[in-house]
Amino acid sequence: MRREVQNLLLLLLGGATVKISVDGSFVRYVKPSLHPYLLTAGVLIAALAIASIVADIRRGGPGDDGHDHDSRPYWLLLVPLAVILFVAPPALGVSAVGDRSVTSASDRQRTAFPALPDEYAPEVPLLDVVQRAVRDTEGSLDGREIRVTGFAVATANGGSPRADGTREGLDLARILIICCAADARSVRIHLDAGSAALDDIPDGTWLEISGTVDAATATEDTSFTPTMTVSAVARIEAPANTYAY
Repeated sequence: MRREVQNLLLLLLGGATVKISVDGSFVRYVKPSLHPYLLTAGVLIAALAIASIVADIRRGGPGDDGHDHDSRPYWLLLVPLAVILFVAPPALGVSAVGDRSVTSASDRQRTAFPALPDEYAPEVPLLDVVQRAVRDTEGSLDGREIRVTGFAVATANGGSPRADGTREGLDLARILIICCAADARSVRIHLDAGSAALDDIPDGTWLEISGTVDAATATEDTSFTPTMTVSAVARIEAPANTYAY
């Protein structure tokens, strides 16, 4: 690879990393806690490229090592960088939902969870709902009306069986990021089929659901996916950051 191509690729890589760090789109790829490391890495890579370019200019060119370098294949590396710079890929959504469960029989260590806020229908993160249903020894979800947000996805679309053994109906889901988008998995709860408000809701629709969660339905037979009895449904806009952590 010619030095000019190396320097350009380094500069674009550093610039793309800084760009997504500054405009916030980096959360589509990694956890928010990695932001300072990502920004620092981008600045250092860009600085390295600029220093190399300046050094080549000062000595009148990149120099000739006596070999003929074909740089044509390496220009293909510009394609993913150009995509990040000019066409930000969307966040993972319903198309990424799979059957990888965030709670398994091996990590069902039960413990006492803190009580939910005293307010009526507090908003509880979807992952917290699942963890409380499976692991909480205090029964903090019992009889409590809560609000949960996520996107709709058919139970049959990679979902676990319901308490009655069927895969009919609708689930509420979020994409969970452990470290980065490469290890993404879905966290979901079943929504009861008795509410007419759940009819004709297409996959991917963002919803705020109010209701009560039956922790007893989070069993090994349902892959520890609890069922929520729905009392109210509201369609909402997708949040700025759609992932759970």
